[in-house]
Formats: sequence, structure tokens, C-alpha cells
Amino acid sequence: MSEIEFPADGGVIGRGVFGEVMKAQYRGTTVAVKRALPQVDLPDGISSTSSTSSLDETALSRLRHPCITTVMGAVKGNKKSGPMLVMEYMEFGSLHDIIHNETFTMDCDIVLEILLDIVEGMNFLHSSIPVILHGDLKSHNILVDKNLRAKVADFGFTQKKSLGLYSTSWMAPEVLRYRMRGPEADVYSFAILMSEIFSRREPYEGEDLQLVLEQVADISRLEDKRPAVPQDMPKELRGLMEECWHRTPDVRPPFSEIQRRVKAL
Repeated sequence: MSEIEFPADGGVIGRGVFGEVMKAQYRGTTVAVKRALPQVDLPDGISSTSSTSSLDETALSRLRHPCITTVMGAVKGNKKSGPMLVMEYMEFGSLHDIIHNETFTMDCDIVLEILLDIVEGMNFLHSSIPVILHGDLKSHNILVDKNLRAKVADFGFTQKKSLGLYSTSWMAPEVLRYRMRGPEADVYSFAILMSEIFSRREPYEGEDLQLVLEQVADISRLEDKRPAVPQDMPKELRGLMEECWHRTPDVRPPFSEIQRRVKAL
């Protein structure tokens, strides 16, 4: 990836638990380069050759979708430097940035369009053969372009050894208890994301997160521990959200059904 050109100031446009995102130029196109910490794994579908790696062309073609961020290339990490992904540049950054920006107005039409984009992207991943799980679906991993089109990002590019407390707020009970990851766990994370979008607050904001996670994982409780339901949330979406975060994975609707229901609103 010697063709990547970084600005003199480094071009850092975001930092997170697992690394940083930089704005750069790649073959004359503005791109976002995500550089992870050394211990973070590359996504499935990337094959390594010595110090570099390239995306398998078949896998890359299979993952092209209007609601999925386009990955243009990858660089394998080493002990000193983590792996990098070269992705399309999204002008508005992450959905998290928008949600928690009080100056940004999000009316119902904008919210519905964003939700539908997310659902279509996730339905595409889950409809793939084999099924592609996200594993870390949250507002930080939804990117938004200049037209307010939302795209799912970072699927398969998560810290597999330990996600830490920062991501666990979006984790399903079965993931917290048994590390059991399936499509249903992504649906649960989507429900938590829905509550975050409508409340414009972090899940369980102001609460003891360790205690919260113990309560979420405890399925013997009479009442499930979940984020407070936003008061101004439409009834149809509230019902959908509550189905999606049901304690029993098999009860949660698949993204194909979620897409149909969101489209009907």
C-alpha cells in the first residue's frame, strides 16, 4: 500500500479503543484508512503474503452493497504496527458523531432512512453464503456519507480476544454469558442501537456498567435489564425494538423481516 498518501499532519479524523482512522489519498481518491492496534485481527477474506495482504477479489465483490462500506485494500499488521483497511471516505463520519452532536437535527424521516440503510446492510451480510456476522454492531461502526446515507462498517474487523467494556453495552445476553455469537446477537445489538438513536444517549448512560452487564446476562431475572425506552419513539418501532432485544435469541426477528417492517413505516 505504498500508494497511500497521508497529509503532513497525519490526517487523523478519529480515534477509538482499537486504533485510529486517518483521511488519506489513494490513487487520486480520498479514502479513510483504519489502522488498528497490533493485536487486532484482519477480517475474514483477507489473505496474507509476507508483510502485506490483499482482499480476495471474490470476497470483495460479494461484499459490495450500497449500505456496506467499500473496502479498497488492506495491509497486514506486525508486532509494531497493526493492520490497516483502506475504505471509502464518509463525509459525516460515524453515526455516533451525529447522534451525540446536539447541533445536528434528526427528524423522523432522517432516522427512518438511517435505520433502513442499517437494516439493508445487515440483511445483506446475513443473507451471504456463508453468513457474515458483524459482531460489533453499534453507532461507532455505522458511517454516514454527505447525502446522509448510512453504511455498515467494521464487520469482521473487531478484537476477537476481548472487546472490553466499551462494546459490551451492545452485547446480547448469550454473548455475555457464553460468548455465543450468531445472527440473533447482531439483531439484539441493532435494538440497542435503535434506543441510542432515539434517546441520543449512550446505552445505560450514568449507570454502573459492570453491574448492568451482570443484570443483562442474568436471564433468570423477572424483568430484563435494557436501556430506557425513549419517550418519543414511535409505537411500531418500540415494539420492533423490544422484539429484537428479547432474551430468547430464537424469538428475535431476522433482518429480512426487520427490513420489511421498517420499509412499511
